[in-house]
Amino acid sequence: MDHKRPHILLTGAAGFIGFHLQQALQGFAEVRLLDALVPHQQASVQRSHLISGLHTQISDSDLDQLLIGIDCIIHLAAETGIRPSLIYPERYFTANVGFTMRLLEAAKRARVQRLIYASSSSVYAPYSGSVSEDANTDQQLSFYGTTKKMMEQLVAAYAQQEGLRAIGLRFFTVYGSWTRPDMAAYKFMKAISSGQAITLYDPTVLQRDFTHVSDITDSILGLLQQIDSFSEGQHELFNIGFGSPVLVHDFAMQIASALNKPLFINPQALPSNEAISTHANTDKLFAILGRKPRVSSDQGVSEMVSWFRNFNYE
Repeated sequence: MDHKRPHILLTGAAGFIGFHLQQALQGFAEVRLLDALVPHQQASVQRSHLISGLHTQISDSDLDQLLIGIDCIIHLAAETGIRPSLIYPERYFTANVGFTMRLLEAAKRARVQRLIYASSSSVYAPYSGSVSEDANTDQQLSFYGTTKKMMEQLVAAYAQQEGLRAIGLRFFTVYGSWTRPDMAAYKFMKAISSGQAITLYDPTVLQRDFTHVSDITDSILGLLQQIDSFSEGQHELFNIGFGSPVLVHDFAMQIASALNKPLFINPQALPSNEAISTHANTDKLFAILGRKPRVSSDQGVSEMVSWFRNFNYE
């Protein structure tokens, strides 16, 4: 990018990751912030009260105005969560695929040639062991994962046809302060702090590659600084994960320990739309950045619980 301080449009700026990223970008770039603030995403609405200069209108003319002078789009806006996508598939398609299409068309009109966007580890077919970016993505367990795969295909097509430099980020189980209330980490903290049992699927085998949100933002900033090393029309996908799965049971135990509370478990069978394990191979990320995510789960849980002691969404 030509500018010493790049001009960036960040979508989903009041979301969990977006909220952290807009703070991290302030000293690095000139940032325009966009979030639809849909009523059913109450956590985003609450985070928005702590953000200044947030744009909430997303008509095509609004997008055209916001993209004037922009060097790079960081597109994090999405409908998130696995189980709700089975209940509201049209909402997920409209938000994840439809809006991405509108944003790509607006970028074409404004001649914005750089895009970094959020995909998900949910694009991968059911698997065991470590997965790299070339692993099978032909079969997703959830409609949420399917919409993220469709986003990847859409961006790949625009990159090839319009000369876009594009980076897709396959996030693995992000957690940390300001986590969404529908995510397991927040549900665990809320239940454990009040002495209630947590619902835990297959406690002896269920694993997740928990990735602290600070590692996510660090990776995005690093890739932003590398995007001009890509060729016009190049579309690259990166796993963003810690790279070492933790039993969800042990993660819950870390939360209970940090809260100084006992852990009570209500064991349940694993739903058919949930993977038994997730495990990111981050060699590709290391090759371009020279580092991998490095916040361990005990460090990350300590940061998250410290935040939870002083804030909740209710």
